Amino acid sequence: MEANKAQRYKKIKSLASESSTEGKVYLVIEENTKKHYVIKQMDINGIGNEGGTAAVKEAKLLEVFKHPNIIKYNEVYRTKKGKLCIVMEYADGGDLGHLIKE
Repeated sequence: MEANKAQRYKKIKSLASESSTEGKVYLVIEENTKKHYVIKQMDINGIGNEGGTAAVKEAKLLEVFKHPNIIKYNEVYRTKKGKLCIVMEYADGGDLGHLIKE
């Protein structure tokens, strides 16, 4: 994974609870294109190299889902601090759970 991928994105704000057990979610802006994305960041420390590689492969599976009602996957990378980051398109209307509650 490219170490500089994380540097391409600037965090704007957190979109999920900091106490989430599934990781953290951030709204970011890609520095070159100024396009907004969402990064879901999960700690993969402690699952070993094989587990980390498997997690990256699993995240890359999102790339095959192409449907107007599914958020588009952009890329995945690992940080030097052992975080797995999945970059996806930003849906400014909120998530499905929020829409269902309304």
